[in-house]
Amino acid sequence: MNDLKNQIDIVLVETSHPGNIGSVARAMKTMGLKNLILVNPKDFPSKEALKLSGNAQDVVGQAIIVSTLDEAIAKSLNVYATSARTRTISWPIITAEDAGIEINENVRQNSKTSIIFGREDRGLTNDELQKANKHILIPSSDEYPVLNIAMSVQVIAYEIYKNADIEIDTEWQDYPELNSRELSMLIDHFIDTSYKLNLFDEENAKKILVRIKRMFTRLKPDKMEGNFFRGFLTRINKKIK
Repeated sequence: MNDLKNQIDIVLVETSHPGNIGSVARAMKTMGLKNLILVNPKDFPSKEALKLSGNAQDVVGQAIIVSTLDEAIAKSLNVYATSARTRTISWPIITAEDAGIEINENVRQNSKTSIIFGREDRGLTNDELQKANKHILIPSSDEYPVLNIAMSVQVIAYEIYKNADIEIDTEWQDYPELNSRELSMLIDHFIDTSYKLNLFDEENAKKILVRIKRMFTRLKPDKMEGNFFRGFLTRINKKIK
């Protein structure tokens, strides 16, 4: 069994009910996960969170609280988001089962992974969803396609645990990938340069920006590629001046 505990972060964004935090912690611990990151929770620390966590009070007790999602995922090389929302511009989608296999491969490569879960009432915003490399789909009934946060975490954590011993030799990279913070800086650099070159039609700028973000998160460039690209953009900016 791979050591899932240190390489996988479960990230909850602006959780309203502290009991959900406790239930998520319990779902995590039963499947060998321990890293819980809370982005601007409405009510935490909380006795209710501890009460509903059962024997996973240690997971609740060592949960990390941050102010922004960017801070929560800054060191991750692989970022997954969960959402049932329909999007104008679709994002790469992976099933929960395939995500379990893929995330275990990340773990074998010591590749930090974050899985993001949204608010109870409205999930994740478009901007938050766009920070992910892929979106995880949990199939459900058309009649009532609703899972609460703890259920969603349990399903995905189970798939990760279930597939922990499947060995897939896909190693090919010779340099580490950019983490989320580094990738965000590269995207911002590219967009800023594009604006300076007047490449955007203002009427379609929003859709183009979304596609640019999708392209970079899908490609997942490594550090050498990122450095080359940043140097290329810096040279262009000098020429513009």
